[in-house]
Amino acid sequence: MATSSTSATSSVSSSSYLGKYTGVTSDTIEALLQGDYNRETVIKNKITTLQNETQAWTDISTRLGNLTEKLEALEKADTYGTKTNTSTDSDAATIKGTSDAIEGSYDLVINKLATSTRIMGNTVTTSSGSKLSSTADDLGYSGTLTLTNTSSGLNGATQSTLTATINVSGTDSLKDIADAINNAKDTTSGSAKSLGIKATIVDNRLVLTSSESGAHVLGISSTNDLQGHLGLAASGSTSTASRSSSVSSDGKIETTDYTYTTYGASTTIGSAAEFTLDGLAMLRDSNSSSDIVDGATIDFKQADSTKTVTLTMTNDTSVTQKALQDFVDQYNSVMSLISDDLDVGDPSSSNNTTGDLTGDVSLITLQGKLQSMVLGGSSVNGVSASTIGLSVNEEGTLSLDTNKFAKAMAENPDSVKDFFFVNTSSKYATTKTGTGYAADFTSLIDTYTKTSSSSTGKGLIQTIKESNDNMIDLYNDQIDDLEELISNERTRYTAQFSALDSAISEMQTQLAYITSSLSSSSSNDN
Repeated sequence: MATSSTSATSSVSSSSYLGKYTGVTSDTIEALLQGDYNRETVIKNKITTLQNETQAWTDISTRLGNLTEKLEALEKADTYGTKTNTSTDSDAATIKGTSDAIEGSYDLVINKLATSTRIMGNTVTTSSGSKLSSTADDLGYSGTLTLTNTSSGLNGATQSTLTATINVSGTDSLKDIADAINNAKDTTSGSAKSLGIKATIVDNRLVLTSSESGAHVLGISSTNDLQGHLGLAASGSTSTASRSSSVSSDGKIETTDYTYTTYGASTTIGSAAEFTLDGLAMLRDSNSSSDIVDGATIDFKQADSTKTVTLTMTNDTSVTQKALQDFVDQYNSVMSLISDDLDVGDPSSSNNTTGDLTGDVSLITLQGKLQSMVLGGSSVNGVSASTIGLSVNEEGTLSLDTNKFAKAMAENPDSVKDFFFVNTSSKYATTKTGTGYAADFTSLIDTYTKTSSSSTGKGLIQTIKESNDNMIDLYNDQIDDLEELISNERTRYTAQFSALDSAISEMQTQLAYITSSLSSSSSNDN
């Protein structure tokens, strides 16, 4: 009997008969389980539907996120104030305007470029008088080297002096001393401000240069005649230099004389840049200045008092137009996807195919809100969505009339900017806030796309996806229960039919025995 049972179990896996008497196969048992399989199929189809819905909402969220990026571009000041900067001689001077700069054209004459103060030291030798084989050789000198850097006091500004003291030991090299000067900080105010002197080594000579251009005066003193050993001893004579200090009320450059000491091989005092802009005489300590024209930086490159260079800044409206066109294209992409998801297809067709979110009330509501929003927004000084060229055709496609847009930008660019976004953030705010078309549109999208990590809570799409995930988990639990049920029923059916076949087999054996016995008895009687 045990052997018969094992044979029956083996026959299930091979889809053969469970026994020769009943005629039942594993297929017979699977047919008996078909009702449970149908229930499992229904649940799996529900899972597939939910997965398709979740993916559809994920795709919508992605496109809405891309639309938010396009709206963010319309909130940036640079989108509206990007400048086209031109110069009639870019080798002599250039101008670069920020978004805050006002369009304009300026005539520039550069009389003199700003230069830096420089001290070229004499050749340095070691304390034994030998020539340096390397700038890393120990010099054998010790003492303190005090350096000062006095600003020019340009245009009536108060002169200021930075001071630092370098401690030198006998094992220090020329390179060590140069590095110490380059890393020196001002000690007069206890701040970490750099001394503003750059040290280099040329042909075993220390060369000191003021980091900033303009009339800076560099002073040197030391102990143990250290400055003499380093080739920076004073020549013993003074010279008179003329430095530009201010522009008089009648527009002329006035100069102030001061004396300076010549150190080492030579000393060159820096000077300010002298120029006129639209006929107004000016001075600057740098050849790159951002305080001449508001919102613009002017770079001086070549001085020629006989040449007038015209610098021009104009608004580059192509940047704004591209940002708006990108928004239009992405909006149409979002609406096209929503339309596909809501598509009912051809209900009269036997093999009709519909969208993954057909009839979804939440998506229909989103579609309506976007359609209402796209041509909305509060008018700013007569500027509205329609006046800048936005329109929607009968199919719901958004388009931009570039001629209308160009006209609006030419007539009132600030109002176009304010129509899209006005920044209301406080100066030190970490999160940007504002009002306007772009801000309102972004706010609507956020109610759908915010994730659970958002400080203001989750959006509708996140809620839908989480709900679908919970339902899928529940359905998977039901499938696990069904599969366990099917397995148990299969085992029960197999055992029952195997037992039935064994019983029939035993009955057949007994019948054969009885028949044989009767036959033997009849023969004996004869």
